Amino acid sequence: MPAVKCGWMLAALMAAAAPAFAVGMGPLAKSGLTDGPRKAFYLTVINPYPAAASFKAYAVGVDDEEVQSRVRILPEATIRIGAKQNRRILVVADDLEPGETFAFRVCAAKAEMVEGMVHARVCSKLSARRIAPRA
Repeated sequence: MPAVKCGWMLAALMAAAAPAFAVGMGPLAKSGLTDGPRKAFYLTVINPYPAAASFKAYAVGVDDEEVQSRVRILPEATIRIGAKQNRRILVVADDLEPGETFAFRVCAAKAEMVEGMVHARVCSKLSARRIAPRA
């Protein structure tokens, strides 16, 4: 009986000591100025898993989950990243008006949902400001 109890305790300890995998992204906040109608940002999506995986990246509002149609993510919204590798994505905010500050989030999550696994995501807060013309 004590051996069974020790086995359960050892299994629980090993599960707690195992790394918690979740998608990574950086930087988590970035802002920039532009004098034109577009502003681009580079973000890095990180695959912490021991196997290749697909991740999706998408733009939402700062305080809500509303899809931001003025934001493009290149090369595409779903990307495949090798085991323990990372990949840069280009995020472009379009249609900026003179003097406008446009804030939004770009989030990344694993593309496939796995039963019994927490579907974690990470978001980066981005802000693009177009300089107003001189009077």
